[in-house]
Amino acid sequence: MLPISALAGDPSASIPSDSAGRWEGTATEFQGIYSGPAGAKITLDLKPDGTFTETWKEGARTSTTSGTWREHGKTLVLESGDPSHARLALRRRGDALYTVALEPLPSGRATTTSIELHPAER
Repeated sequence: MLPISALAGDPSASIPSDSAGRWEGTATEFQGIYSGPAGAKITLDLKPDGTFTETWKEGARTSTTSGTWREHGKTLVLESGDPSHARLALRRRGDALYTVALEPLPSGRATTTSIELHPAER
């Protein structure tokens, strides 16, 4: 995987592709020994103009972030002004976007999660 800093200077990395559209999936916490597993449902809307809106739902709690996105090869990068979700790099394999990252859940608990998204039914 390329470091995020390697993507910043490539102008072709800012051109959205066929990844635009709605993606849905889950963020699942890696099992910890001191707490039960947590998870969230994710909806990611990638707009053709290079902007995105991401919504995480954990039980009755919801958090929404927006920003810009770009692709470089098989890596999709989300960037926002929200310090808790400043940058996230997702890999694309077939019809899936995935990563492992330290992310805050809507409950406020930051945890290492496995994120997997697939195109929404259209």
